Amino acid sequence: MTDLIESVSRNENHTVVRLNGEIDLHRSPELHHALVDLCNEKPRRLIVNLSKVQYIDSSGIGSLVDVFRRLKRGGGALFLVSPSERVTSVLEITRLNEFFTIVADEQQALSA
Repeated sequence: MTDLIESVSRNENHTVVRLNGEIDLHRSPELHHALVDLCNEKPRRLIVNLSKVQYIDSSGIGSLVDVFRRLKRGGGALFLVSPSERVTSVLEITRLNEFFTIVADEQQALSA
């Protein structure tokens, strides 16, 4: 686990990843590697809590898009939980808010 990943919890159907900090060019490779490792476990849902992420750049967005595609190919789904106002703004500017499933809280992702 990295300092960007605050916690990971798993069961047979889903994995919840709680992130903390900033996702930028220097930190997105470690995040990408960790999320790909989790994708390889083939969860039905990968739930990424972004509530404590203050910043994300294009490299971080690229990592999320790659993880989304990997999960989809394997029959899984990616949920982004409670992105901060700044992260939401980036998702809206890039129109990826229409691409990703964004939910208000982890419970909503679990019951989707």
